[in-house]
Amino acid sequence: MEFLKDAFSVCILFALVGGLAGSLLVTDYKRYGWFMTILFVLLGMIFAAAITDYFFPQNHPWLFAGVGVFAGMSTTSFLDAFKAAAPKLAQRIMNIVSKKAEEFIDSDKSTKE
Repeated sequence: MEFLKDAFSVCILFALVGGLAGSLLVTDYKRYGWFMTILFVLLGMIFAAAITDYFFPQNHPWLFAGVGVFAGMSTTSFLDAFKAAAPKLAQRIMNIVSKKAEEFIDSDKSTKE
């Protein structure tokens, strides 16, 4: 329980909320589809928490939320740039992630039945 308390401090939670808000502001579900939109939002939240935890002191939680918004907003741009720079590699990674997610969802459904 102590691990969760350290991992999800108030500052990290603010960063996650900021990353969520920033990712939702810039992600276009009509362009990417629902699966990629959810993936972009999750990556934006993780990126926001990682950036703020690494670069900022823990005594300013509001700063974490503000920086988290901008970090979340930049995630979609980074992934678009990666896709433009290496389209074949990006497509392979997307296919692998999609297959793993489908397998996870299917295995979850089969265990409930």
